[in-house]
Amino acid sequence: MEATLLEQKIEPSKVAAIIKDLEQAAEEDKAERQANAGPKAKWEYLVVLNNPDGKLDKISQDGLSAWVVKQIEGQDAGLMLNKLTDAAKTQNESSKRKKSLITGFGELFSAIKTKFLKEKGIKVCTKEAVRVIGVNGKTL
Repeated sequence: MEATLLEQKIEPSKVAAIIKDLEQAAEEDKAERQANAGPKAKWEYLVVLNNPDGKLDKISQDGLSAWVVKQIEGQDAGLMLNKLTDAAKTQNESSKRKKSLITGFGELFSAIKTKFLKEKGIKVCTKEAVRVIGVNGKTL
């Protein structure tokens, strides 16, 4: 910028003053943004368990899979499935191609766009289901 102003035959002292004013304005703007920025949101992890048979009492080593999602800390975890289905419905309604509609949770995690989750305060951590391995929690 300095070279451009000097090429236009503006006095170097004026150029220096303009640059100084611009730098000061940028610093003030940066300080104002930092002052207005609220505390960074803390996230908590949730596991959405894929249980198509409804038999959680008989956990086998190869029968369970799950997806990991994050929500803003302090929100009701019981509302997670409702928020996910609402985000999927919103995406389906706004979709121009009705062939790629989300119809189940397996499709939801791999096909949902982040802009629909962001307004619900959710982030998907795993697009593919991960295996769940059960342990008794007592011994190694």
